[in-house]
Order: sequence, then structure tokens, then C-alpha cells
Amino acid sequence: MPSKSIITSIHGKTSIPEVPSRRGAMFLLMLLSLLIAPYALGDPALEKIANGLNIDDKEISVSGISSGAFFAHQFHVVHSEHVMGAGIVAGGPYYCAKGNVLDAITRCSKFVGIMCDKFMGRLDQEDTGCGDYFPETTEESRKMAEDSLKQARKENTLKGIGEDKIYLFSGLHDDIVPIGVMDAIDHFYQGAGVKEGNIEYNKTFPARHSMVRDSYDKPGEDAVTECAVPPASPPSTAEDTFIHDCQSQAIEERENHGCPSDDPKKQEKCADLEDVDLAGAILKHIYGDSIRQWNGRKIVDEDKEVQPFDQRKVFKGFSDDPHNELQLASMAREGYIFVPKACKNEGKECKLHIAFHGCLQGGRTDDRIGKSGNLYAKYAGYNEWAKGNNIVVLYPQVENRNMPPPLNPMGCWDWWGQAYTGENYHTREAPQMKAVAHMINILVDGNLLEVSGGR
Repeated sequence: MPSKSIITSIHGKTSIPEVPSRRGAMFLLMLLSLLIAPYALGDPALEKIANGLNIDDKEISVSGISSGAFFAHQFHVVHSEHVMGAGIVAGGPYYCAKGNVLDAITRCSKFVGIMCDKFMGRLDQEDTGCGDYFPETTEESRKMAEDSLKQARKENTLKGIGEDKIYLFSGLHDDIVPIGVMDAIDHFYQGAGVKEGNIEYNKTFPARHSMVRDSYDKPGEDAVTECAVPPASPPSTAEDTFIHDCQSQAIEERENHGCPSDDPKKQEKCADLEDVDLAGAILKHIYGDSIRQWNGRKIVDEDKEVQPFDQRKVFKGFSDDPHNELQLASMAREGYIFVPKACKNEGKECKLHIAFHGCLQGGRTDDRIGKSGNLYAKYAGYNEWAKGNNIVVLYPQVENRNMPPPLNPMGCWDWWGQAYTGENYHTREAPQMKAVAHMINILVDGNLLEVSGGR
């Protein structure tokens, strides 16, 4: 007699369930494996996405915001022979922190001052050592640039940098990266021999510390933060995506400033106010006439067209312990990439742009109901221009690590080294630098960039 645990009652009658046949059991196992396979395998390797791409290796550029701007500039300096342009939004010059986290938060940014304001008040700053050490005069910015350039020349060739196109942006109300630090990048590139006219510097646009964009194809909900400039209070850090729609402010400023204007004194300000679509301004300056000025942007279905890839598999290209090295580099499991259909399906030769997010912007940040992925990769504004101009956009990702090593609680790219990826953080020896270089090599299907320790 079967035990009661396997006896069921159907319409009051006792019934013993049938044991599945061997064939039925195999079918169930196959069905289960199909259901769990996508989760077990994870995201595709970048090589799979790169298959069939035809990237012009003379048309590779970088950009970034905040820590991503420091890193984009750092990457450009190290690989200037193969990177033909850079867009720097609220960043600082090469080796600014000199391998010291204290310099990073006092000399290269206002981070310590912000924390002192928040927890101690300005009156206590002199007594607590919370004073500012960043450059506040032209002479101090030039000195910072000279120190940076000296280190850059010591460790890099800077080959080809003179021909590169550079776009710099410092929001008028940026309270995190001082304009004196951004000025130092301007002086750096001038000192490095970048041709006059190749550097465009916007430092009068009314914005805070953010990736500025307009309302074109703007997502709903809170994926993009409104541009709250003084006297309005800034959004809380928890609510701020650091991607700001500043279109209405730009229109109002242009009207107040009398734009367009024939007055030479007003023309620079009027031109700066045109750059409310910052991703477009960066790409148009770097790539020039090859970017379609009118009707150059296309609507993008970000949830379908921005693809994740497995960054763990990238590390296998140059590391014997890829999983551990990815962790030590504070890099996320997923990176993201946007590939226009013309580049993938039609075999057209395409450009490559690498966009580095800022602190608090990396990893899976799109936590809206029914959504996933990374807000910066989806909504910073690059993809709409990329789709209309055959540009592949790569979005490498780092994420926060609260338990050292490494110590990276805000998910920043490494531009200081100490307690992070180490003293070689600013060289091609550094794990983050190697990882991005290897990603580029995968996409161009070759060994264009030197990857130290690569196989």
C-alpha cells in the first residue's frame, strides 16, 4: 500500500499519481535546461557582438564625465597615438592626484570642502584642515598643468596628440570639480602641442556637475534629472542621475542674453548656450564635417538597442585570474555597447567612441519597474547621434566596492590609485586601462592598443 504522502483524492476517489516515464523525465530536464540557460550563461562576450563589425581604427575617440572625465583624459594621454579626440566634462589633468587620495579630494576636486560644509560648516574649515587647495588663479592652473605634462612626457610619447580634437566642458555652477582644475586640462593640451583651433572649451553654460542634454527623445519617469541651477537647490544625491535636461534653462538664458548677437562680447556665451546637447557637441567637434549637422539624430529604443556584454570575459584576454582581477579593478560584470544597424547588418565602416560614466553612474542603475541596464549608457545622449552617423559607442562599467580591496564606495573610475588599483593606475599597466584597451582591440579585430600582459 503506498504511503499517504503520495496518495491524492480526485472527486472523492483515491488515486496514486503515475511516475513519469524515462522519456518524460528527460523531456522535463531538457525544458528546465532551456529555461535556465540564459541565466547560467550570462551576457554575451564582446567578441560575439563585434563579429562582422568594420571599425575604422583611425576614428577612435573617448569622452567622460567626472571620474570618467579624469579617466578619459588619462586614457587619451596614454594611447594618444590611436585616440584621435577626447571630450572632457568636469575632469582634471593627467596624474592630478599624484597617486594620493588626499590630493584627489582636496587639490583636484572640492569633495572635502563639500563634506565639511555638510557636516561641520564653513566656519570650522580653517580649524579642521578642510580648506581648499585647488588652483584658483591662472598661474596656479598653469602650474598644475606643467606638473601633469611633465609626468605625461616622462611615461608616454604623446605621439599624434597635436592633431587631436579636444572638447572641454565646465558647468558654470559645478560645485564638485573647480574650474581651475578644468583650466589645467586646457593648459595641458596647449602645452602638449594641440593645434590652435582644435580645442573647444565651454565654461559659461549654466549647469551643475552633470552630463547636460536636451529634451530630444527624453525618457519618462526619473531617468533624467531636471536642470536645477541656482537659486534652485540641487537634487539630492540619491535622486540625481547626474544626467540633466537643461533645454529650458538654455532657451531662457539665450533670450536673456540677447542671442543670437552680432556683439563679439556676447558671441562666445551665445555659442556656449547652443551646446545643451552635450554628447552631440562632443561628437561634432571631434569628428567634424563627417557628422550630419541636420537630421543627424535618430530615435533609439534603448532597452533593445543598448546591449550588455560580459566584462568578465574581457579579462580572460590578459589575465590568468580574470574573475579576481575584475573584482580588484572594481569593474562591473556587465558593460554596454550601442551598435547601429548599419554597422552590424550592412557592413559599413564605422567610427568608435568610448564613453566613461561618472561616480554613482556605473553598473545596473536603471531600477525602474520593467527596466534594466545602465542609465548613462541609455540616456546620456550619444546613441541618437551614433545611430544617425554610424558610430559604435562603448560604455565600459565600474561599480562601487564597499569592502576593500579596492576601496571604491562611489563607483568611480580610478584616477588616484591609492587604496584602489595601485600606483600604476595612470599607465597602461593598470587593470582598468588594460581592460578598456582590450575591449577596443576586440572591436577593431586586432592588437591596435598595447595591453601589458596581454596574450
